[in-house]
Amino acid sequence: KHQAVALRSGADHSVFYRCAFKGFQDTLYVYANRQFYRDCNIYGTIDFIFGNAVTVLQNCNIFVRKPMSNQQNTVTAQGRTDPNENTGIVIHNCRITASSDLKAIQNSVKTYLGRPW
Repeated sequence: KHQAVALRSGADHSVFYRCAFKGFQDTLYVYANRQFYRDCNIYGTIDFIFGNAVTVLQNCNIFVRKPMSNQQNTVTAQGRTDPNENTGIVIHNCRITASSDLKAIQNSVKTYLGRPW
């Protein structure tokens, strides 16, 4: 349940189709360049989609998992350092839901869509 990157992608024009990325903290590291994810399942707790790429998530299922004690969930963390960069994480036609381990306690855990990294 600790920090572990399932995928770090920095390849330009990378495409992931019908893939599953399962982790807790820092699951999907969208490191750099342009990336496209379609019909993927992504699981995590803290900053589990993070980085400084131009990233489009389309028709994906994003599952928020139960965090460790005294933690809260944050789905995305954008790592832009230069305000002139055209990077960001686009969530298009995706579904964000509590995973089965979080559903029983979801009202006692705060979950945020994003934060700066």
